[in-house]
Amino acid sequence: MSHSRIARNTLYLYGQQIVQMVVGLITTRILIKSLGEVDYGLFSVLGGVMSVFVVLNALEAATMRFITFEQGQGSDTERMHVVFSTAQHVHFAIAGIVLLLAETAGMYYVCNFLVMPPERLTAAIIVFQIYIITSIFGIICAPFDALIVAYEKMGVFASISIYNTIINLLIVLIVKYADTDRLILYASLIMLLQISLRLIYGWYCNRHFPETRGRWVFDRKLFSQMFRFGIWSFNGTLATIGYTQGINLLLNYFYNPVMNTAFSLANSVYSKLYSFAENFLIAVKPQLVKNYAAGNIDYMHRLMITSSQLGVYLMFILSLPVMLETHFIYYIWIGDIPDHTVWFLRIALLSIGVNTLGNIMTMSIQATGRIAKYQVIEGNLLLLTVPLAWFCLWKGLPPESVFCAQLLMFVITQVARMLIVCPALQLSIWLYIRKVIIRPVVVIIVGSILPVLVHNYGGLSEHPITQVCIVTFVSLISSCLSVYYIGCTNSQRLFVLQKLRTIIHR
Repeated sequence: MSHSRIARNTLYLYGQQIVQMVVGLITTRILIKSLGEVDYGLFSVLGGVMSVFVVLNALEAATMRFITFEQGQGSDTERMHVVFSTAQHVHFAIAGIVLLLAETAGMYYVCNFLVMPPERLTAAIIVFQIYIITSIFGIICAPFDALIVAYEKMGVFASISIYNTIINLLIVLIVKYADTDRLILYASLIMLLQISLRLIYGWYCNRHFPETRGRWVFDRKLFSQMFRFGIWSFNGTLATIGYTQGINLLLNYFYNPVMNTAFSLANSVYSKLYSFAENFLIAVKPQLVKNYAAGNIDYMHRLMITSSQLGVYLMFILSLPVMLETHFIYYIWIGDIPDHTVWFLRIALLSIGVNTLGNIMTMSIQATGRIAKYQVIEGNLLLLTVPLAWFCLWKGLPPESVFCAQLLMFVITQVARMLIVCPALQLSIWLYIRKVIIRPVVVIIVGSILPVLVHNYGGLSEHPITQVCIVTFVSLISSCLSVYYIGCTNSQRLFVLQKLRTIIHR
């Protein structure tokens, strides 16, 4: 039942993701042409400033964990209502704190330290205020998102995400033909879209989940448990903001908004690829928590190892052709490519498998609730990315050096995760290394040899599009064969063959 539910939910999310990716590529191309490199970069870096304060919403992870854990233990509706209602109280309080900090410290940073053309200061202030409103709504409505994930209603997520994607496209088309300040207009329309999404999530939960209805209650003991969980999660969330938006702010400080555009374009492609693994992991996470809560530790181990392997293999298959043909992809996508964009993405893609493994490690340890040691060590190691990146830029190294610093800290952090999580879950470290690290590394090396040779020395066609198609085809065939023959066990290969025979004979 768990396997079929994971598969069904993953298919829902992947269907949504394919639509979202195709439309997203179109909207980004139109948007960067409509706003220009400076305003596009400014919009990105203002979001980075706001995300520094939204990091306080670390209790979102705690809400999701506690609701899912109660479900795994078979708690009744009344208990679920107590958990949900307590979470709502907490998120309203966090929203108030974020509002206060953003309107004081955030506004001070925007007005005094953000690098931008002087004539865009007024627009930047207005857009930042719009970001604040959008973020407050997101924080208040976070418990509803947690409920949908806990109930594994991924079809709802997929449907609402497609609505989000279509309206995004309409917004970009409106901005393209607007005769006004396009940056302010775009930010305003995106705010209205995000508010409508939150209202839809709230309506759905109130209609389908009885624990959202009734008078608000506040459980002090439960709040204490959630707060302790959230305070340790805060360290990890802060680290995530640090190695993403912290780097974005550093690039703005040492360079200009055009460099933020390069960062945003690289991050956009990276995020679209990583979201395939992320959607798969969203479907896996409830099962990890519920099986731990039910005491099915052996099954949890198998699920953890299998999902780690599948996540890395998926990222390898999708990332290899993109890494090889980055320049051509950007040229077809946006035309004029900002300097450094290509290598920003290539270096970032080297870390995509490590991030996938780290995400599964985090979900697994969160299922236990014993996250203090893990979050302190993981968070502090990842936070070192920011001073290391600052040191690289201060020493005059090229902007690509910040992504190299990021990759180095990702690898070091993953080693630390393994040494903490495996003993905590009574999982053999050597088993994890053998199945989750050594085998995928061999798959990646073997599967990359032929595509790299074809890309660098092939010269199979004088036409760039034909050459890209050949490299992509070779990459997909080589990576899939490597995964099938080296990465899969005998039972997994048999399962794949059975599925293929079923599809062929339909």
